[in-house]
Amino acid sequence: MDTLNSFARILAVSGVLAFPFGQTATAEPPYDDTVGTVFDIITRSDPTTFICLKASGRGERQIWDKRVDGEPVVTAYLFQAHYSDGTNIEIAINPEFGSQEVAQAQALRFAEPLGRLPTVLREGIEKFSLHKGDRGFHAGSGQVVFYAGTASERESYAHLEESLFHEAVHASLDEEHRLAPEWIKAQEADGRFLTGYAERSPDREDLAESALFAFAIMHFPERFPPADTDDVLATIPHRYAYIRKHLFPTDKPLTWQVAPPAGCSDCAAGSCVDG
Repeated sequence: MDTLNSFARILAVSGVLAFPFGQTATAEPPYDDTVGTVFDIITRSDPTTFICLKASGRGERQIWDKRVDGEPVVTAYLFQAHYSDGTNIEIAINPEFGSQEVAQAQALRFAEPLGRLPTVLREGIEKFSLHKGDRGFHAGSGQVVFYAGTASERESYAHLEESLFHEAVHASLDEEHRLAPEWIKAQEADGRFLTGYAERSPDREDLAESALFAFAIMHFPERFPPADTDDVLATIPHRYAYIRKHLFPTDKPLTWQVAPPAGCSDCAAGSCVDG
């Protein structure tokens, strides 16, 4: 499908532009949430920029934990994940995993798929943390928190990278974009939401929910069904245009060099896990 032509056609004929923001639209959001969909937008066979994982001992880290509704300090197993575009992420594994070996396997489990994200998403993640359990993932500025049981469930239907994408939007882009005047104007012009989850929390979840499917249409249209492409473009045409302009422009690469790769020069000597 020529998504640019489809987008222009929908802008010209879609009635959604008449819905004022904040009023009840004539149609429900086409999706409840992005996490419940089965679109494999970023696949496990896609290349990763991950190059090595280096253990950095144990250290105290304050990590929000939904299981206790608090932010306890834990003596986490710490690792540095290094990527070929020069980005680096600290991975903190809850000590409940019991050993350095198990913690390293868990860190590696996420370091590689994190390398499949666009640079703009990964460069804003300073710390990725992991607990046991099956709570929902969450993120704040610079930080992403996952739960191992929930991650296994997402992996079962090839949705781990998509979940990382959603939380990375929170960590890397929310602060600049989710309340930006141009984004709010786009919300108002569209008058509808792509997902029920976004509708229930427009100031917090709308950007992350909208960005994933917009990204799919822009960069992997063959992985997104034409009917769903039409639904997205008809529902959020102005937010799609914002995301295309500011977040994932199609005239720029998804990966670029932030800095020279660092921290992996001694991998050959066996001091870290080579990607």
